[in-house]
Amino acid sequence: MRDGSGHVIEFLRDGDRNLEQLTSPGGHFIRLKHDGKSRVAHKLRQSARQYEDAAPDRLSDDRLGRCVELRMDFSRGHREHAVAQIGYWADNVIAADRLGMPDLFRVVDRHDVRKLIDTPRLHGGILTDMGATVQPARLARGIRRMVLERGVRIHEHTPVERFGAGSPSVAETPRGTVRAGAAVVALNAWAARWKRFRRLLTVRGSYIALTAPAPEKLEALGWTNGMGLWDHRAALHYVRTTPDGRIAFGVGGMQPGLARTIGPRFAWDERAVRVAAEDLYRMFPSFEDVPIDAAWGGPIDVAGHHLPFFGSLDRGSVHYGLGFTGNGVGPSHLGGQILASMALGRQSDLLSLPVVTEQPMRFPPEPVRSPGAFVANQAIWRKDQLEDRGEEASPIVDFVAHLPRRLGYNLGP
Repeated sequence: MRDGSGHVIEFLRDGDRNLEQLTSPGGHFIRLKHDGKSRVAHKLRQSARQYEDAAPDRLSDDRLGRCVELRMDFSRGHREHAVAQIGYWADNVIAADRLGMPDLFRVVDRHDVRKLIDTPRLHGGILTDMGATVQPARLARGIRRMVLERGVRIHEHTPVERFGAGSPSVAETPRGTVRAGAAVVALNAWAARWKRFRRLLTVRGSYIALTAPAPEKLEALGWTNGMGLWDHRAALHYVRTTPDGRIAFGVGGMQPGLARTIGPRFAWDERAVRVAAEDLYRMFPSFEDVPIDAAWGGPIDVAGHHLPFFGSLDRGSVHYGLGFTGNGVGPSHLGGQILASMALGRQSDLLSLPVVTEQPMRFPPEPVRSPGAFVANQAIWRKDQLEDRGEEASPIVDFVAHLPRRLGYNLGP
């Protein structure tokens, strides 16, 4: 919030699990198959370069490194079932070339990919240096240092018990009230509790299994440069290493039950963690004797277009940016520029981008929404798991898994 004196005041949620998560490779946010608008793609790339240039100097706790996007084969020898993933990354290469960015991706075959990470489950993909791996808690602390240096006041452990949108906007806390000419709502998945955003977002879980340190095994794989990777499943895997020699293996798109509220199963779900651990060992068989040291999860706000959206509430003084769909670290730099322009009332070409001007898709209302999303999500996950094992999904599973996309959502296979 920006108060009448021109100060910026930020309220932080208590215990936000997302600060603890090891995110997917930062390059994931610019997957061009989700965006046919060339201006958005170019602005994202420009923003990413600005972020990457600033991070080593100003956010010294980050570990920045190249990202690789790889087609992973979990099919236990039945490679024909992994062929479907080729089309996804091929679409990215074609889109990048069409948008005037032919150098964004480099195709790597099975021979080249084994030089990067020597595990038998990788059969090819695309390589990009347009991204980074970061540790979000360290990133948050680095950003905290920067904003404090610039005079921002941060009130941690200060819940906003009541919020009023208007002129001024009013945030009431247990120990005081702030009135401001402009406010920004950035609640991530918790925005789904607000009536205004309830049908614009659906909440999914993302879970990570973290191995014990085994630097000698990473060295044997040739994976010592901090490179991140992920695949093109609908319930994608995202993978990175840590400086002390661990593998952090994540699986996204999981839904713990009907998920009508953000409950404790988003922080820990035994089934989801077991899936992550099993897939980790399947992809990296040389780690089978390395125990899982920790595991956790967190909610993500999913938008129907699989892209974030920005706007203002009716009275125009409260602005929001939501729906990052698990890809928040990269586009948050561009999102911050958009929201700053809104809050300060500045004219900017960023405000004409489709992520600002186009209306986000709406999800069905309850009572259809939660059970419908659960059934579709289970079908998507089941289809991925079967194809990982080299088996065909049944016609019913395949139909339900494709249903969100048939209804116009950019979700699912």
